[in-house]
Amino acid sequence: MAYPFIASPHVTRTTGRAVDVVVVHTMEAPERADTAEAVARWFARADSRVSAHYCVDADSIVQCVHEDDIAWHARGGNERSIGIELAGYAGQGPRGWDDDYSWSVLERSAILTAEICRRHDIPARRLRAPDLRMRRRGVTGHADVSEAFRRTDHWDPGPAFPWRRFLRLVRMRLALGGDVVERSTQA
Repeated sequence: MAYPFIASPHVTRTTGRAVDVVVVHTMEAPERADTAEAVARWFARADSRVSAHYCVDADSIVQCVHEDDIAWHARGGNERSIGIELAGYAGQGPRGWDDDYSWSVLERSAILTAEICRRHDIPARRLRAPDLRMRRRGVTGHADVSEAFRRTDHWDPGPAFPWRRFLRLVRMRLALGGDVVERSTQA
């Protein structure tokens, strides 16, 4: 699926590359309707010096870097990964990931992650630091990249991130081949 594109200049251009890993991040930004767009615009600024492939909030997905190119999102793991930034904070507790806004972010990002996994033949399995060092394929968090390669101290998406729920949504999307039905807060 094509998403709105706000280009970041912080990218390493390639003529194609192998993608083995999806890295999940939190934006460290408020849960608002325009957070994906706001963070994408920040990535587009010359002084940000970082980027990700996608930004996701409760109602939108914005692409910032083409998947064939390397985004600057998780030092040590950038070359073979696609980075997805989620609205919210690494410090969110279990309740923070269980509200309507976060459910929408998780569902929307699970659809995107399933699309990426399908395009790059990546298994929808959780990777930890040892898996990354062994060059396994799957889905991981920025914290795992930090632990594996020790080039950053980031700990997102945080210890309370609902990995089981998220990967269940990704696998459901892959199994169905269509969109995951999103929860609606409207009557």
